[in-house]
Formats: sequence, structure tokens, C-alpha cells
Amino acid sequence: MFFKSPGTERPTWGVVCTCAEPTPLIAAFVAHHIVLGASRVTLYLDQPNPEVWDLFGDHPQCEIINCDEAYWQDMVDGAPPVAIEKRQILNAQRIYETTDLDWLAHLDADEFLQCELDLATLLGAVPTEVDYVAVPNAERVFDRTQPQKRLFDGVIRRPVPRGWAEQDSILDDSVSPFLRRGLPGHSSGKAIMRTGVGLLPGIHSPRSSKGMERKARAIYAVNVNVYHYDGLTGLHWVMKLRRLYFNQMSKRGRHDLLGTPRGEQLHYVIQHEGKVDALFELHQRLKTLHPDDIQRLDRLGLICHGTIHPLRAVRRLGLSDRIDMRIMAFDERLGDWEAELPSERRRWYQLSRDSAAKALEPEG
Repeated sequence: MFFKSPGTERPTWGVVCTCAEPTPLIAAFVAHHIVLGASRVTLYLDQPNPEVWDLFGDHPQCEIINCDEAYWQDMVDGAPPVAIEKRQILNAQRIYETTDLDWLAHLDADEFLQCELDLATLLGAVPTEVDYVAVPNAERVFDRTQPQKRLFDGVIRRPVPRGWAEQDSILDDSVSPFLRRGLPGHSSGKAIMRTGVGLLPGIHSPRSSKGMERKARAIYAVNVNVYHYDGLTGLHWVMKLRRLYFNQMSKRGRHDLLGTPRGEQLHYVIQHEGKVDALFELHQRLKTLHPDDIQRLDRLGLICHGTIHPLRAVRRLGLSDRIDMRIMAFDERLGDWEAELPSERRRWYQLSRDSAAKALEPEG
């Protein structure tokens, strides 16, 4: 016998998410994970969203909690924590401590688990002595020669592996200051936690509670990934950066991002406020790649080939006629969502078409 303990037969698993994203993204998140095999998807709505209730309020595998004043009064006996990260952790902890599931993943609404195996089968093989599975993340990037046509278009690139040469020595100077391990977003991964062992959920990974009296034990997944769609469209990405910047300036965010790659992105966006061409240029620089670069990354093992199909999952749950999943419909929601969408939406789409055509032109 190789392992100390036997595996578990068909454990149950679910995901928990605190979200305030546009409804199409939340719908795709829920549908994808239900189709993937989640016994339950728990949504904490950080902002009121009647549409989500209409879509999933009666679904047996989706639990929805409104994070309203009454909820936070019950949770913390007062106002909600200022930092979104703190609210996320408190919500995840609440579910972790009360769930009847065997495993729980704490994700953002733009993060989608990908697994070529049946995830329950994989989790059943995890040794009993292990407390959580550390799941690496990869991030969607667009082919520069192809304008985005569907919300989940693109390829998935992995972060630059730890142990490689310093990023600044191998990546172009025009992109390196904006990236962490080769990605515009985070490279820290997420965790699928075994319940009932006393973990304290975090944003990326859990830690031991005092009652555990030992360090939490992990294994690192090699056949499970988190696919991060950081900005479901180009305009969505810019809007997220604007919101994050103003949250930081009003001290509503937890982290000081000055001097970090994300901070560089934020300051570029604000310095070019209202200049759609300049904002588009940053998106193209960081969120798109020429096919030659995609091929080169693939040869280095930094392109993921495992696929996910969130739009297909939405159709499978019979929601296609109830929620518009087209790109333009999604972008139109951003104005209502943030009340600050740049008016030059058509200009953005034209720039995207022109950029793709230019990228197809032979050099020289």
C-alpha cells in the first residue's frame, strides 16, 4: 500500500463567491460550476441583484445570500468591513464552518475551475491527511489578430514559473513593469479546502486555526487549474482598474498598490482618463499577444490546452433565453453597473477591428 489512508468515495464539493459583477458573468460562473459537478454554488451578493435571484433563486444547487445591512448586523454586529477582501474572507469562513460539503473552493466570480478529470474523483484520491489542494491559476489572453467575438474567447496562459530568470531580464521593457510573473492579474492560485478540519479561509489559500495545533497540509494540483478571466471584455478590464484605483484613493481597499505591477496599471489608466485610444493601447499591450508569441509560450509549456465552456453551461441550464451573453450586451451593462462607462464604446470596437487587421499585416 502506497498511501497511509484509503481514498474517499465520491466526496461532495462546492464553491463560495462574494460578488458584485454584472449578471452575465455571475450566471456563467454558477452554470459552469454546476455543470462541472458542484453540489452547491454559494453566492454572497455584495450588491443587490434581483436578476441573479430570478435566474437561480429556485435552483437546488445554488444558494444566494444578500449581504445587506441586516446580514452584516448579524455577522459583525455593525457595519460591513470596508475592505472587500475582509468581506470575502468572512463570508467564506461562514460557509466553511456550516457547510455539509466535503470540500469547498473560495473563488472570485471571474475565476473558473478547470479539470480534465471528474473533480470529485480527483478529490477522493487526496490523502486524508491533506487539508487543502493548492490550485494554480492561469489567465485568459487574446490573440491580437482576432477581435473578441464571444465573452470567453482567447487562450489561457500560465504565469512564468518560479525559479525562472528574473522577469525583467526576459520580458520586453514595455510590458514587464505591468506584470507579475508574466501576468497582468495575480499569480497566487486558489485553494480547494477540506471541510471539518478547522481551516481559516483566505483569498488565495487557507491557514490553520488555533485549534488545529499544526500547520495546514497541502498538495499542489497538477491536473486542476483556475482560469482567470480578468476583464470579461476589454472595456470591463478598464472599468475594473478605474474602480480599483478610486477604491485605493479613498482607502477602501486593503492593500497599498503603489509600486506594484497592478499599481502601474492603475496609474496609467488614471493618467489617460477619458483617452480611449491610450486605454486601448494598454489593453492590447497587456491583454493580447501576437500569434508568434502565443506559439512561443506554448513551446515553453505556458499555454493551457484544457478547455472550459461557460456559455455552453448557460445553455445547458436553459438560461440562454433569459440572459443576454453577447459582448455588446455585456458592455452596455457596465454603464449601469458603474455609472461611469466611457462614452466612446463604438470607438473601442473600431480600434479592436483595426488592431486585428494591422496585426495580420506582414512585417516590413
